[in-house]
Amino acid sequence: MRSNRVDARIVNHKSKQAITLEMSCPWVNNKEKKSEEKTLKRNGPLRWELKQQFPGYEVQQHNIIIDALGGWSREMDATMHEIVGSRSREVLRKMQKAVLSGTLNIA
Repeated sequence: MRSNRVDARIVNHKSKQAITLEMSCPWVNNKEKKSEEKTLKRNGPLRWELKQQFPGYEVQQHNIIIDALGGWSREMDATMHEIVGSRSREVLRKMQKAVLSGTLNIA
């Protein structure tokens, strides 16, 4: 199903985890709405499909939302730290730089 596609999937066979990443780059005032949209996608068919594909694995979803001006939430700091560890700040800065340079090329 098209609605069940995720932007990225990380499968850790050692810790038996399947992590899905939903990424978005909304305008500043749409950040909360986009987060809710991505969270709703996590429940139902997507979660069931991943549990069927990886039986016995813990399925987690993380929303990666950086607004068009490069801002992110405190929640995302914690999420990135969970995903990439101590390099989370560096990764977020590179993501911010990519978003800002991509936004400049739109006009």
